[in-house]
Amino acid sequence: MSSATLFDAPAAEQVAKVAVDIPLAHLDRLFDYRIPEKLAQETRPGIRVTVPFAGQVVDGWVVAIGEPETSGRLAVLRSVTSPEPILTPELFELIRGVADHYAGTWWDVARLAIPPRQAAVEKQPQRPWPSPQVPEEMVILPGFPGGAELLGALEDGGAPRAFWQVPCVASTPGDLVGGVIEAVAATVRAGRGTLVLFPTSRGMETAATRLEQCLGQGSVARLNSDLSRAVRYENYLACSRGQARVAVGTQSAAFAPLRDLGLIVVADDGNEGHCFERFPRPNARSVAMIRAVQEGCGLLFASHARSCEAQNLIERRWLRELALPPREMRLIGPVLKAVPEAQGRNPGGGRLRLPHQAFDHVRAALATGPVLVSVARAGHSSGLRCDRCRERAICPRCGGPLVQPHRDRLQCRLCGHTPVRFECLRCHSNRLRAPIAGSDRTAEELGRAFPGTRVINSSAERIRSGIPGDGSAIVVATPGGEPAVPGGYAGALILDVELALSRADLRVAEESLRRWSQVTSLVRPAADGGGVLVIGSPEEPVVQALLRQDPGGFAARELADRAAAGLPPAVKAVQVGGDPSAVASFLDNDPFAGAEILGPTLVREEPEPEAMSLLRCPLETGRELARAVKSAAAIRSARKEGGRLFLQVDPMTLE
Repeated sequence: MSSATLFDAPAAEQVAKVAVDIPLAHLDRLFDYRIPEKLAQETRPGIRVTVPFAGQVVDGWVVAIGEPETSGRLAVLRSVTSPEPILTPELFELIRGVADHYAGTWWDVARLAIPPRQAAVEKQPQRPWPSPQVPEEMVILPGFPGGAELLGALEDGGAPRAFWQVPCVASTPGDLVGGVIEAVAATVRAGRGTLVLFPTSRGMETAATRLEQCLGQGSVARLNSDLSRAVRYENYLACSRGQARVAVGTQSAAFAPLRDLGLIVVADDGNEGHCFERFPRPNARSVAMIRAVQEGCGLLFASHARSCEAQNLIERRWLRELALPPREMRLIGPVLKAVPEAQGRNPGGGRLRLPHQAFDHVRAALATGPVLVSVARAGHSSGLRCDRCRERAICPRCGGPLVQPHRDRLQCRLCGHTPVRFECLRCHSNRLRAPIAGSDRTAEELGRAFPGTRVINSSAERIRSGIPGDGSAIVVATPGGEPAVPGGYAGALILDVELALSRADLRVAEESLRRWSQVTSLVRPAADGGGVLVIGSPEEPVVQALLRQDPGGFAARELADRAAAGLPPAVKAVQVGGDPSAVASFLDNDPFAGAEILGPTLVREEPEPEAMSLLRCPLETGRELARAVKSAAAIRSARKEGGRLFLQVDPMTLE
């Protein structure tokens, strides 16, 4: 660094305190920079700048203007990248709070929170944003215990926190988006901003469209990755400048800089779509909770199911529960039944997949409307085995598992090789059996069973937004791909229960109930002939929870089991993984006082060895554990220790 860029700063001189784009744990702090005279008028808190650092020019944010902390020589601000003051004090503190919670750096989280700059958008005139027109009628939330009080508190400018248990039915009581609109309207009536978060772009767009129908066209800012960068940045600026009062989006929208925020709504909080993929992998649910506390705004979780995290917050009285008793939930929903899977083989020699009750159910429902069939996997079939000796079907080139993405094609899941024909390595038979049928095969079988009936496949890259024509059809869909239909489905089948519950995942039961509840929420009430048939063991606890419509009771039992086993969210947990040497070295850097260390355990040897360790402690000391983990990461960074290492605070899964 040249002497021309350095000077001895007088003690009273104002300097810029800059967050620098250096994602190293031991440099996670603000740095003082001299403000040159030519930039004195432009430099203010919240703007983007470039600064010299360690012999290079890097990006940064001006967080504050103040006195220098030392009397030493200071580097000089190089340039102002953007005069737009996007980084508000509230946004800075939110990013700081999320980074501390997840043991990451401020800059790691800032990259997730603030979209890339679009210079042309900043310079162009912003379109006018109409003020939201608030509807007066409230018919959904007042029908739930505590719902009217929630709306009243929002209208008075309060900060209530609640969990709304949405009934699983395609009618007014189960209208999740409708209830969200009422909460948004109450907040807007108080003159405050509202942020609504959905786990998927499809759900977000549906909610945004309906919100605009109620609040006025053009009054809702959309914030999701499906938009072009220019449009997304334009909407982001509208929030930052105080023009947009209502914003709807996915993950990163949790950081949207809305002015005078009054309410954050998180829909389907247990969906993994709320979890960021990039380090430190924060969850939008946790971001919303941190923001609600910091900014003193309301918080509403709304879901057809219930996550263990939400149940934990309810039991700790951090959230108020808005829910009907299970008996009333069953009365207003569709008829729910379960039958065991078919056993044996059909006359043609193939394995029976569906019992006769399933065909009877579909036939009866088709007389009055469309039918939804939920399957676990897309494609034709997987888990292929030899029909004669039951040997697993493997690729002749690499030995990987063979799958059947289409009816007439085999493919290796590992190398992608497509063998012309199958030949068993043990008995040389060329006949296959498919214990796991995908959406394509299920659609083919139902098409043969119900000739003349349209069969629509909504899975993988072919997800449908609706049913064309008169709506009379069988819709085969994978989780998350179920298209909604006006008035709801006349009936639904839930298949592959055993497969769904066989995954080695901490959340397998919770996630299965969430997916099945979503299917049930698309079916008409029993009064209109709606019914759901589950093809699986009726004795399974998760199936019983669905039949009883008791997501709260199920979540309470799951939480109690996790507390007994010492698993999150009943405890604070940090997962440490990576190269075995790196994991061992990391654990040696700090004693993690008060935390129990499980492992490290070698979880994989090929292609690269990987070890895993779990740190856990009571929730009361969770902050201390996060600080200790972050301190250990800073020590490792300062020592420039090599090796691959990753940290995950509050991991969604433990595999």
